[in-house]
Amino acid sequence: MDAEAPVIKQLQNRHSRFRLGLIGDPVAHSLSPRMQQAALDALGIDAVYELWQTPADELAACVARLLDPLYLGANVTIPHKQAVLPLLDIVDPLAARIGAVNTIVPRDGYLHGYNTDAPGLLHALQELGVGKPSESTTISLTGYTAIILGAGGAARAAAFALASTGVERLIIVNRHLERAQHLAAEVGDFLTAQRQELSVPQVFSLSDPEFLIPHPLSLIINATPVGMHEDLSPLPGEVLARFGNETFVFDMIYNPAETKLLCQARTLGMRASNGLPMLLHQGALAFTLWTGQPAPLEVMRTALTAE
Repeated sequence: MDAEAPVIKQLQNRHSRFRLGLIGDPVAHSLSPRMQQAALDALGIDAVYELWQTPADELAACVARLLDPLYLGANVTIPHKQAVLPLLDIVDPLAARIGAVNTIVPRDGYLHGYNTDAPGLLHALQELGVGKPSESTTISLTGYTAIILGAGGAARAAAFALASTGVERLIIVNRHLERAQHLAAEVGDFLTAQRQELSVPQVFSLSDPEFLIPHPLSLIINATPVGMHEDLSPLPGEVLARFGNETFVFDMIYNPAETKLLCQARTLGMRASNGLPMLLHQGALAFTLWTGQPAPLEVMRTALTAE
């Protein structure tokens, strides 16, 4: 990703603080302000990170105001990661391939869109000890079966990220089968263009997970919001129980910290993690895009885990 950032020093004579924020609906649950504000303060950048609750009919206006010189940029979350693309001037190739943007950077009068979810996920998995180090990509997942629950913006980032890691097979499970099939076809086209040997991802319906066949060394990633607002799991406990205890379960949800899916996994003796490591790493990558400075990773980590 292009890490060139707005020239902050040119605007230091302004009296108002710079602004950053999270565009989404809902956003009240987000821990991004805690993490990003700690990073800004640690580096002495006079800016405030805010939550911008944005219904769909206000999205265009919210994005357009980022061209004001006081705005350093924004994050984008559910449900706008895909809808925001036509509102941007320049989209990074990775974000264009994924079809979802989670970071916007205003630069030279243009709005640039990036996706830091994909590399953020791989950095998180590496930190959690999943897979092996790789020279060509962040990690190698050779031998793994990766199962992605969902087919929205977050799932798209996960699918394209994992497709580059050498996974043995990729499975997409979504409530609406047509959306999963569309994503699988796009990933298949990408793999063909890259001359990778992984076959087109398999597709199943979340409404009928009985067809999921357990494989050794599985990685299950929840990229749906199921479990965020209710005590539900995207996978029935009896389906998850078919998988061996070497399975790693990663739930992108981080608030609540312990979803029902994670409880199921830990009860079965599986390693599991919520989405905080991914939030940390995608946020650090976004911070560098906005400011042009290395993110203070440990400062951000401490802010996220503080009570």
